[in-house]
Amino acid sequence: MAAVLVHIDLDGDRPHPSSMLALAAGRSVASSWGATLYAALVVHDPTERSAPDSTARVVAAGRVPGIGAIQTTLARAGADKVVVAVTDAPLTPLWSAIGAPWQGVVDHLRPRLVLFGADAPSAAELGPRTAARIGARLLMRARATAGDHVELRDRDGGHVGAGDSGATVALIGSAPRLAPHSDDDIDVMVLAPAGAADARIELVGSAPAALVHTTGAVIAIGDDAAGDPEIARAAAQLAAALGASVVGSAAAATAGAVASGAVLPPGAALAPALCVTIGVPPVDLAGATSVVQIAAAGGTGGDATLNGPIAPNIAELARALEGR
Repeated sequence: MAAVLVHIDLDGDRPHPSSMLALAAGRSVASSWGATLYAALVVHDPTERSAPDSTARVVAAGRVPGIGAIQTTLARAGADKVVVAVTDAPLTPLWSAIGAPWQGVVDHLRPRLVLFGADAPSAAELGPRTAARIGARLLMRARATAGDHVELRDRDGGHVGAGDSGATVALIGSAPRLAPHSDDDIDVMVLAPAGAADARIELVGSAPAALVHTTGAVIAIGDDAAGDPEIARAAAQLAAALGASVVGSAAAATAGAVASGAVLPPGAALAPALCVTIGVPPVDLAGATSVVQIAAAGGTGGDATLNGPIAPNIAELARALEGR
Protein backbone atom coordinates (compact mmCIF):
# COMPACT_ATOMS: atom_id res chain seq x y z
CA MET A 1 0.00 0.00 0.00
CA ALA A 2 1.29 3.49 -0.85
CA ALA A 3 2.36 5.78 1.99
CA VAL A 4 1.77 9.48 2.47
CA LEU A 5 4.22 11.02 4.94
CA VAL A 6 3.69 14.36 6.69
CA HIS A 7 6.54 16.08 8.55
CA ILE A 8 5.36 17.56 11.85
CA ASP A 9 7.21 20.54 13.31
CA LEU A 10 6.58 21.20 16.98
CA ASP A 11 5.65 24.56 18.47
CA GLY A 12 6.59 23.95 22.09
CA ASP A 13 4.84 20.71 23.02
CA ARG A 14 2.20 20.96 20.26
CA PRO A 15 2.25 20.36 16.51
CA HIS A 16 2.86 23.54 14.52
CA PRO A 17 -0.33 24.95 12.90
CA SER A 18 1.22 24.82 9.42
CA SER A 19 2.11 21.15 9.94
CA MET A 20 -1.50 20.47 10.92
CA LEU A 21 -2.55 22.12 7.65
CA ALA A 22 -0.28 19.70 5.78
CA LEU A 23 -1.77 16.82 7.75
CA ALA A 24 -5.29 17.85 6.66
CA ALA A 25 -4.16 17.87 3.03
CA GLY A 26 -2.46 14.52 3.57
CA ARG A 27 -5.66 13.05 4.97
CA SER A 28 -7.62 14.11 1.88
CA VAL A 29 -5.01 12.69 -0.48
CA ALA A 30 -4.50 9.45 1.46
CA SER A 31 -8.24 8.76 1.63
CA SER A 32 -8.63 9.41 -2.10
CA TRP A 33 -5.65 7.25 -3.05
CA GLY A 34 -6.25 4.44 -0.55
CA ALA A 35 -2.91 5.18 1.12
CA THR A 36 -1.71 5.04 4.72
CA LEU A 37 -1.12 8.47 6.28
CA TYR A 38 1.97 8.73 8.49
CA ALA A 39 2.70 11.77 10.68
CA ALA A 40 6.39 11.93 11.59
CA LEU A 41 8.35 14.16 13.96
CA VAL A 42 11.93 14.38 15.21
CA VAL A 43 12.45 14.69 18.97
CA HIS A 44 15.54 15.27 21.08
CA ASP A 45 16.69 12.68 23.62
CA PRO A 46 20.24 13.33 24.92
CA THR A 47 20.43 9.77 26.28
CA GLU A 48 19.73 8.14 22.91
CA ARG A 49 22.71 7.22 20.76
CA SER A 50 22.40 6.82 17.02
CA ALA A 51 22.44 3.42 15.41
CA PRO A 52 25.92 2.31 14.32
CA ASP A 53 24.71 1.09 10.92
CA SER A 54 22.47 2.43 8.17
CA THR A 55 19.23 0.96 9.52
CA ALA A 56 16.90 2.61 12.01
CA ARG A 57 16.29 0.81 15.29
CA VAL A 58 12.78 0.66 16.76
CA VAL A 59 12.74 1.67 20.44
CA ALA A 60 9.98 1.89 23.05
CA ALA A 61 7.39 4.66 22.59
CA GLY A 62 7.17 5.11 26.36
CA ARG A 63 10.65 6.65 26.32
CA VAL A 64 9.40 9.78 24.53
CA PRO A 65 8.03 12.32 27.06
CA GLY A 66 4.73 13.93 26.05
CA ILE A 67 4.16 11.66 23.04
CA GLY A 68 0.72 10.64 24.33
CA ALA A 69 -0.79 14.12 23.94
CA ILE A 70 0.85 14.62 20.53
CA GLN A 71 -0.37 11.19 19.41
CA THR A 72 -3.96 12.12 20.34
CA THR A 73 -3.77 15.44 18.49
CA LEU A 74 -2.39 13.84 15.33
CA ALA A 75 -4.88 10.97 15.48
CA ARG A 76 -7.83 13.34 15.72
CA ALA A 77 -6.42 15.27 12.75
CA GLY A 78 -6.51 12.13 10.61
CA ALA A 79 -3.14 10.38 10.95
CA ASP A 80 -3.22 6.59 10.61
CA LYS A 81 0.16 6.09 12.27
CA VAL A 82 2.72 8.27 14.08
CA VAL A 83 6.47 7.90 13.59
CA VAL A 84 8.91 9.48 16.05
CA ALA A 85 12.60 9.78 15.17
CA VAL A 86 14.76 10.10 18.27
CA THR A 87 18.12 11.87 18.05
CA ASP A 88 20.73 13.00 20.55
CA ALA A 89 21.49 16.06 18.40
CA PRO A 90 20.05 19.46 19.43
CA LEU A 91 16.94 20.29 17.41
CA THR A 92 17.10 23.22 15.01
CA PRO A 93 15.26 23.54 11.67
CA LEU A 94 18.40 22.75 9.65
CA TRP A 95 19.30 19.73 7.54
CA SER A 96 22.68 19.59 9.30
CA ALA A 97 20.87 19.10 12.63
CA ILE A 98 17.80 16.95 11.86
CA GLY A 99 18.46 15.78 8.30
CA ALA A 100 19.93 12.44 9.38
CA PRO A 101 17.01 11.31 11.59
CA TRP A 102 14.49 12.63 9.06
CA GLN A 103 16.23 10.76 6.24
CA GLY A 104 16.02 7.66 8.44
CA VAL A 105 12.23 8.02 8.56
CA VAL A 106 12.00 8.50 4.78
CA ASP A 107 14.25 5.49 4.12
CA HIS A 108 12.24 3.34 6.53
CA LEU A 109 8.81 4.19 5.06
CA ARG A 110 9.74 4.86 1.41
CA PRO A 111 6.68 7.11 0.92
CA ARG A 112 5.20 8.01 -2.42
CA LEU A 113 4.26 11.51 -1.21
CA VAL A 114 5.95 13.66 1.44
CA LEU A 115 4.19 16.78 2.75
CA PHE A 116 5.40 19.78 4.74
CA GLY A 117 3.48 22.78 6.01
CA ALA A 118 4.75 25.63 3.82
CA ASP A 119 5.07 27.96 6.82
CA ALA A 120 6.46 25.38 9.26
CA PRO A 121 9.98 26.17 10.58
CA SER A 122 11.68 23.21 8.87
CA ALA A 123 9.87 23.35 5.53
CA ALA A 124 12.22 25.66 3.62
CA GLU A 125 15.25 23.58 4.63
CA LEU A 126 13.93 20.02 4.66
CA GLY A 127 11.42 20.14 1.78
CA PRO A 128 13.74 20.81 -1.17
CA ARG A 129 16.53 18.68 0.31
CA THR A 130 14.15 15.75 0.82
CA ALA A 131 13.04 16.02 -2.81
CA ALA A 132 16.66 16.06 -3.97
CA ARG A 133 17.62 13.10 -1.78
CA ILE A 134 14.81 10.82 -3.03
CA GLY A 135 14.70 12.13 -6.62
CA ALA A 136 11.16 13.49 -6.26
CA ARG A 137 9.19 16.29 -7.86
CA LEU A 138 8.78 19.38 -5.67
CA LEU A 139 5.50 21.30 -5.48
CA MET A 140 5.59 24.70 -3.78
CA ARG A 141 2.55 26.17 -1.99
CA ALA A 142 0.42 23.24 -3.04
CA ARG A 143 -3.22 22.60 -2.15
CA ALA A 144 -5.48 19.56 -2.20
CA THR A 145 -8.25 19.82 -4.79
CA ALA A 146 -11.84 18.94 -3.92
CA GLY A 147 -13.85 16.14 -5.53
CA ASP A 148 -13.95 12.37 -5.67
CA HIS A 149 -10.37 12.07 -6.97
CA VAL A 150 -8.13 14.34 -4.92
CA GLU A 151 -4.87 15.60 -6.36
CA LEU A 152 -2.29 18.15 -5.30
CA ARG A 153 -1.71 21.28 -7.36
CA ASP A 154 0.65 24.18 -6.84
CA ARG A 155 0.32 27.77 -7.99
CA ASP A 156 2.74 27.22 -10.90
CA GLY A 157 0.62 24.48 -12.48
CA GLY A 158 2.45 21.45 -11.10
CA HIS A 159 0.20 18.63 -9.96
CA VAL A 160 0.22 15.01 -8.83
CA GLY A 161 -2.69 12.58 -8.82
CA ALA A 162 -3.41 8.99 -7.89
CA GLY A 163 -2.40 7.66 -11.31
CA ASP A 164 0.98 9.43 -11.45
CA SER A 165 4.19 7.51 -10.90
CA GLY A 166 7.29 8.57 -8.98
CA ALA A 167 7.70 10.29 -5.65
CA THR A 168 6.59 13.85 -4.89
CA VAL A 169 7.43 16.32 -2.13
CA ALA A 170 4.94 19.15 -1.56
CA LEU A 171 4.91 22.23 0.66
CA ILE A 172 1.26 22.76 1.57
CA GLY A 173 -0.09 26.30 1.60
CA SER A 174 -3.81 25.50 2.02
CA ALA A 175 -5.97 22.49 2.79
CA PRO A 176 -9.63 21.56 3.21
CA ARG A 177 -11.24 21.63 6.64
CA LEU A 178 -11.87 18.15 7.95
CA ALA A 179 -14.07 16.92 10.78
CA PRO A 180 -12.05 15.57 13.74
CA HIS A 181 -11.52 11.81 13.71
CA SER A 182 -12.76 9.88 16.71
CA ASP A 183 -10.01 7.22 16.81
CA ASP A 184 -7.41 8.41 19.34
CA ASP A 185 -5.68 5.04 19.64
CA ILE A 186 -3.28 4.74 16.70
CA ASP A 187 0.09 3.04 16.43
CA VAL A 188 3.26 4.94 17.36
CA MET A 189 6.60 3.80 15.98
CA VAL A 190 9.75 5.26 17.55
CA LEU A 191 12.93 5.06 15.48
CA ALA A 192 16.55 5.69 16.42
CA PRO A 193 17.98 6.36 12.93
CA ALA A 194 21.64 6.12 12.08
CA GLY A 195 23.67 9.31 12.16
CA ALA A 196 23.31 12.55 14.08
CA ALA A 197 24.15 16.20 13.55
CA ASP A 198 26.97 17.00 11.14
CA ALA A 199 29.99 17.18 13.42
CA ARG A 200 31.57 19.81 11.16
CA ILE A 201 28.82 22.32 11.97
CA GLU A 202 28.56 24.08 15.33
CA LEU A 203 24.98 24.90 16.33
CA VAL A 204 25.50 28.16 18.19
CA GLY A 205 23.12 28.79 21.05
CA SER A 206 21.45 25.38 20.91
CA ALA A 207 21.97 24.88 24.65
CA PRO A 208 19.72 27.22 26.69
CA ALA A 209 21.41 29.61 29.10
CA ALA A 210 20.26 29.98 32.71
CA LEU A 211 19.30 33.57 31.90
CA VAL A 212 18.55 34.89 28.42
CA HIS A 213 18.79 38.59 27.50
CA THR A 214 17.81 39.57 23.98
CA THR A 215 16.80 43.21 24.45
CA GLY A 216 17.67 46.19 26.58
CA ALA A 217 20.90 46.53 28.55
CA VAL A 218 22.98 44.09 30.58
CA ILE A 219 25.95 44.63 32.89
CA ALA A 220 28.21 41.56 32.95
CA ILE A 221 30.69 41.52 35.82
CA GLY A 222 33.73 39.26 35.95
CA ASP A 223 34.94 37.30 38.95
CA ASP A 224 38.07 39.45 39.05
CA ALA A 225 35.95 42.54 39.80
CA ALA A 226 32.99 41.06 41.68
CA GLY A 227 34.95 40.55 44.89
CA ASP A 228 35.50 44.31 45.36
CA PRO A 229 32.54 45.77 47.35
CA GLU A 230 33.18 49.24 45.89
CA ILE A 231 32.94 47.90 42.34
CA ALA A 232 29.78 45.93 43.22
CA ARG A 233 28.11 49.10 44.59
CA ALA A 234 29.13 51.11 41.53
CA ALA A 235 27.81 48.37 39.23
CA ALA A 236 24.44 48.47 41.02
CA GLN A 237 24.37 52.27 40.61
CA LEU A 238 25.09 51.96 36.89
CA ALA A 239 22.45 49.26 36.51
CA ALA A 240 19.86 51.56 38.08
CA ALA A 241 20.81 54.39 35.69
CA LEU A 242 20.54 52.09 32.64
CA GLY A 243 17.56 50.05 33.79
CA ALA A 244 19.78 47.01 33.34
CA SER A 245 20.46 43.70 35.09
CA VAL A 246 23.83 42.78 36.59
CA VAL A 247 24.79 39.23 35.58
CA GLY A 248 27.78 37.08 36.37
CA SER A 249 28.99 33.71 37.63
CA ALA A 250 28.07 31.78 40.74
CA ALA A 251 31.24 33.14 42.36
CA ALA A 252 30.05 36.69 41.65
CA ALA A 253 26.73 35.84 43.29
CA THR A 254 28.53 34.45 46.35
CA ALA A 255 30.45 37.73 46.56
CA GLY A 256 27.13 39.63 46.58
CA ALA A 257 27.68 41.42 43.25
CA VAL A 258 25.00 39.42 41.38
CA ALA A 259 21.52 38.33 42.43
CA SER A 260 20.93 34.57 42.60
CA GLY A 261 18.50 34.72 39.67
CA ALA A 262 21.07 36.40 37.42
CA VAL A 263 23.79 33.72 37.52
CA LEU A 264 25.12 32.66 34.11
CA PRO A 265 27.00 29.47 33.26
CA PRO A 266 30.53 29.84 31.84
CA GLY A 267 30.49 30.97 28.22
CA ALA A 268 26.80 31.92 28.29
CA ALA A 269 25.58 33.62 25.11
CA LEU A 270 24.08 37.10 25.51
CA ALA A 271 22.54 39.29 22.81
CA PRO A 272 21.32 42.50 24.48
CA ALA A 273 21.20 45.86 22.72
CA LEU A 274 23.92 47.12 25.11
CA CYS A 275 26.34 45.18 27.26
CA VAL A 276 28.67 46.86 29.76
CA THR A 277 31.43 44.46 30.75
CA ILE A 278 33.26 44.98 34.04
CA GLY A 279 36.52 43.12 34.35
CA VAL A 280 36.56 39.86 32.39
CA PRO A 281 33.07 38.29 32.52
CA PRO A 282 32.70 34.69 31.26
CA VAL A 283 30.14 35.46 28.55
CA ASP A 284 29.85 35.10 24.78
CA LEU A 285 28.40 38.24 23.20
CA ALA A 286 26.43 37.62 20.02
CA GLY A 287 24.18 39.61 17.72
CA ALA A 288 24.20 43.38 17.15
CA THR A 289 25.33 44.16 20.69
CA SER A 290 27.01 47.46 21.56
CA VAL A 291 29.80 46.77 24.04
CA VAL A 292 31.28 49.15 26.60
CA GLN A 293 34.28 47.67 28.38
CA ILE A 294 35.41 48.82 31.82
CA ALA A 295 38.67 47.20 32.82
CA ALA A 296 41.83 47.93 34.79
CA ALA A 297 43.91 47.61 31.62
CA GLY A 298 43.93 46.10 28.19
CA GLY A 299 40.25 46.30 27.20
CA THR A 300 39.93 45.87 23.43
CA GLY A 301 37.37 45.08 20.79
CA GLY A 302 34.37 46.98 22.17
CA ASP A 303 32.60 50.08 20.95
CA ALA A 304 34.06 51.99 23.91
CA THR A 305 36.68 51.16 26.52
CA LEU A 306 37.41 52.72 29.92
CA ASN A 307 40.77 51.60 31.28
CA GLY A 308 42.08 52.44 34.72
CA PRO A 309 40.53 52.30 38.20
CA ILE A 310 37.32 50.34 37.69
CA ALA A 311 35.06 51.64 40.49
CA PRO A 312 35.63 55.36 39.75
CA ASN A 313 35.06 54.81 36.03
CA ILE A 314 31.77 53.02 36.69
CA ALA A 315 30.61 55.71 39.10
CA GLU A 316 31.52 58.48 36.63
CA LEU A 317 29.61 56.72 33.83
CA ALA A 318 26.60 56.27 36.10
CA ARG A 319 26.60 59.98 37.08
CA ALA A 320 26.81 60.98 33.43
CA LEU A 321 23.82 58.79 32.58
CA GLU A 322 21.79 60.01 35.56
CA GLY A 323 22.34 63.60 34.43
CA ARG A 324 20.84 63.01 30.97
